Amino acid sequence: MPTIGDSPRERGWRPAAAWTKPGRFWMVWPQVSGDKDHDEAAREDCLGLAELLSDYAPVSIICPPRDVAECALRSPTGVGVLAAEHDGSALRGHAPLWLLDGDGVLAAAVVTSPLSRVMAETAGVVVIDAPPGLPATLEMDGEGTALVRARSVAETGPLALMLEQWLGLERLVWLTVPETGASLGARFLAPGVVCVTMERDERHPHFAQRAVNRDILAEVVDARGRRLALVELPSAKRRDGCYADCLVAGEQVVVPEFEDGRGSDAFAQVVAALPHRKVEAFPSSWIAPAGAGLGSAVAVQPAKA
Repeated sequence: MPTIGDSPRERGWRPAAAWTKPGRFWMVWPQVSGDKDHDEAAREDCLGLAELLSDYAPVSIICPPRDVAECALRSPTGVGVLAAEHDGSALRGHAPLWLLDGDGVLAAAVVTSPLSRVMAETAGVVVIDAPPGLPATLEMDGEGTALVRARSVAETGPLALMLEQWLGLERLVWLTVPETGASLGARFLAPGVVCVTMERDERHPHFAQRAVNRDILAEVVDARGRRLALVELPSAKRRDGCYADCLVAGEQVVVPEFEDGRGSDAFAQVVAALPHRKVEAFPSSWIAPAGAGLGSAVAVQPAKA
C-alpha cells in the first residue's frame, strides 16, 4: 500500500470532479428509527432513487447484514446489495476520495473510514490511507479548486499545507458551516459554476453565515482563472434540508425536493444554469441527512475506463 509520502500529487493523480462519468452509485439502506411509517417511506424513496440512478450506472446499496434479505428482495434490476454496517449518517462523509490518473481514469481511492475502505476495495483500485486531519467532505472541481469547511486559524494553516502539497490543490475556498450541517451548503455543478444556499429571511439563524459564504464565493477566481458563476438556491424549510446539495454525476444532476414550496424554484434555477445537462428532481425529505440533500446521501464512484 502506498505511504503518505507517496502522495497523489507525486503520482500525478488528481481528485475527481463531481461531473466525472459515473461508474457506480453508492447508497445506504435507511436505518430503523422505530417509526414504522417513517422507515417505510425512507426505504421506498431509497429504492426509488436507486432505480432512477440505475439507468446511468450500477447502484450498490450498503446494508446491515440483518436487512440484506429484505433489501435484495425489494431492489430493482441493476441494483446490488453489499452487506456492511453503517451508522446511517451522510454517506458522502464516509466515501473514499476518488483519484483519477492523467488520462482521467479512476486509479485510486483515499480512505478515511472502514466503510470507505470497503467501497474502495470493492472498486478494485489502489487504496491509500488518508493522512491525519484530511477533511471527510471536500467539494472539488477536479481542476485544482476546492471548497473547504473553515476551521480555526491554528487548524487551517496545516490543513491548507496538506491539501496543497499532498493532494495537489491550488485554490482553497474556506466556507463557514453550521455545526449540525452535513453539507457545505455549496456544490460545484460544472466547471466554474457553483450552487450556494441563500436565505432571504434575516430572522433565520443561519442568515448571516450564508450571506458571508455567498460573498466569499462571489469574489473567488478559481485555479483556472475563472470567476465563479453562482446559482443561488433557496434554503429548505423542512427537516433542515439543503437544496444546494444536489447529486451531480456526469451529465446528470438530481435536485432534492423537500416538499416545502421552494423545490420548484430550486429546480428551475439549476435547469437555467445547466441548459445542456439532464436535470431531474427527487423527493428527499426521508432520505437526505439532516442539513444536507442528495449529494450527501449518494456517493458517486467514477468510471474505471
